[in-house]
Amino acid sequence: MPRIRAASIAEHKVITRALILEMAQELFATWGYKDTSFGDIAAAANIGRTTLYDYFVDKDDLLASLVEETLPPTIKAMVEKVPQDLHPTERLRRLMATTVEFVALEPTLGQLLHREVPKLSESAQQRVANAHQALAREFVDAYRAGVEAGALKQLPPGLAGRFLNDMIMSAAQLLIDSDHPEEDLSSVTDAMSDLIFNGLTRREPLRQAMTSADTCGRLRSERTDGH
Repeated sequence: MPRIRAASIAEHKVITRALILEMAQELFATWGYKDTSFGDIAAAANIGRTTLYDYFVDKDDLLASLVEETLPPTIKAMVEKVPQDLHPTERLRRLMATTVEFVALEPTLGQLLHREVPKLSESAQQRVANAHQALAREFVDAYRAGVEAGALKQLPPGLAGRFLNDMIMSAAQLLIDSDHPEEDLSSVTDAMSDLIFNGLTRREPLRQAMTSADTCGRLRSERTDGH
């Protein structure tokens, strides 16, 4: 019989499930999602592989469960870093920068979700999307407030969100590929914000434009050299 970790079976299952998720998160951070097997997770949690199936259907189910439990408090902390009383465009800019920082620099949830979510089953992807709803609402509210204030253009429903998401993911990928992501964070997020709010029309001093261009050019070169 497996060792009981608590005074009751119900409590034992709660503790074991939490341990499985904890061990899975550590292994995903160390070896990556693809190279971590169910057997690896079972061994780390000191349970049998078949026992693991009592808690999770497959690895996609496990990852979706990990996201559902750990992402909401992470999002709450991210949002709390951005003051509510900012002008809508500044609040939107900071939300974007904070999200890029999370995706690019957080080794488990951030980078893991960026790489693996498109490969998950449809049901797991939907669960992950649902876990992001609180953050999505913050972006929607900031954008709508900007439109109402006359500071932002009103785009067709969903279009602004898609553009913002794609820009955030592109900026995050640039940092993930960089040899110096923390050093480059500010310049990349500044360039992203400038493109979102000012477009491609040149409206900045020449020196600032050249600095942004040089940084992005170096990052592209690093990415090419790395591959």
